[in-house]
Amino acid sequence: MIDFSRRNWMATLAMAGVSSLAGRSVGGAPPHTGMLMGQAHGNESPLSPFARNVLKFGARGDAKTDNTTAFQKALDAVHAAGGGIVHVPAGRFLFKGHLTMPSNTALLGVFAGPPAGFFGKLGKGTVLMPTEGRGRPNGPAFISVRGVNCTIRGLGIYYPQQHADAVEPAPYPWTIQNISRPPTGHPPFGGDGSAGLSVIDVNLTNAYQGIDLTLARRHYIDRVFGRPILIGIYVDQCYDTGRIENTHFVWPFWRCGIPITRWIQDHGTAFRFGRSDGQYVFNTVALQYHIGYHFVQTPSGACYGNFLGMGADSTFEAIRVDAGQPDGGLLFTNGLFVAMVGAQAQGFVIGPKNTGQVIMNNCAFWGLSNRIGTIQGTGPVSLIGCNFQNWDKNNRGEPAILCDGAPATISNCLFFLSGTRKALAITRRCATAVITGNTFQGKAFVVDRPGPLPRSKFQIHSNVATGKDTSAYHRASA
Repeated sequence: MIDFSRRNWMATLAMAGVSSLAGRSVGGAPPHTGMLMGQAHGNESPLSPFARNVLKFGARGDAKTDNTTAFQKALDAVHAAGGGIVHVPAGRFLFKGHLTMPSNTALLGVFAGPPAGFFGKLGKGTVLMPTEGRGRPNGPAFISVRGVNCTIRGLGIYYPQQHADAVEPAPYPWTIQNISRPPTGHPPFGGDGSAGLSVIDVNLTNAYQGIDLTLARRHYIDRVFGRPILIGIYVDQCYDTGRIENTHFVWPFWRCGIPITRWIQDHGTAFRFGRSDGQYVFNTVALQYHIGYHFVQTPSGACYGNFLGMGADSTFEAIRVDAGQPDGGLLFTNGLFVAMVGAQAQGFVIGPKNTGQVIMNNCAFWGLSNRIGTIQGTGPVSLIGCNFQNWDKNNRGEPAILCDGAPATISNCLFFLSGTRKALAITRRCATAVITGNTFQGKAFVVDRPGPLPRSKFQIHSNVATGKDTSAYHRASA
């Protein structure tokens, strides 16, 4: 049992705020998925003298009563008391309005792991059911986070009027949105003006727009599941390290019909990153989205960060980098990416305006896709120890990788496709290329190139093919 003594509580609050306390599991070990943390049957939560049960404020988990006022009163009460937890027991809590979380508050449901979903049926546990904002995607979020050190944990969020069998989805505002801003006169760098937002063990189920982390410095997103429709998580103006871990946006968490599935594949983005200085992302999955991971330029800048153990399946583009920071760059390690939706599907696209460095190490890409990837822009791109399989789905002679701008290094990679399909194509716009130590499962390692290339800028050697009918290495003029 967690020790919630006054001394430990105050020490924890002083060091890290309520967000750390509500987000920590016993002994640092991750809790079991879907485990219930316990339910309060009286007016007070058994967890802590600093917690208040939302039922005391008039909430009813009967899927009929509007709980907006009751929840807001509970949040305001614990904030006024100096911070604390609003405990939400098992039930289906309907909302016709929206909530605002003040500083040092935690909204805590009964789950000690990410709930499995399917809240449209008979799932149990803490389920919040928002209805406000249908048709108004730019309206106020269901939960707006206005303060620092806020946590949302242990609950499912299900939109009862977002119908799985509809022809297309109904637009809604953000489900969770940081609206906290630095104090007047303070720069957005450093300080605690908009820091400490944690979302843990939450199922977004069928949210139209998931979590907006704009200006949410040092955000911590862990074990968030669901199938957000238009966008899962958006990060921008994060000037201090943010973390997203163990977050999976996949179809089993909301089984919608074929029309909405196709809509998501045509329009949806699981993760989008604008300006973020030191973004850390670990163990994330996106399934059946148009773009799995999208890196964009915003008025505030672009992203640099470390991305480990990523996955994207059944996408149009698994990774699209339209912008990355030139200094820090983007590092992708141990990723699994499948692009197969649409005739022009590609595993990765480095866009023509990107100026940041991109490194992909020990990643696997397959399809069937049109190409494995396209390299444009001016930021150096390195592909090291990667596996590429099943491209040229339209049988038009497409290469696995098109080098069409940025300096490219492709080394120690495996190309799996029988025959004499092209491994690489180098255009006249390619600045430099180092292509060494690669293996092609086929008759020849084919590199299309626009005539002779200067050795001072292009090194292509020590590549082999497994086929027996032709030479192991072959150059074909474009």
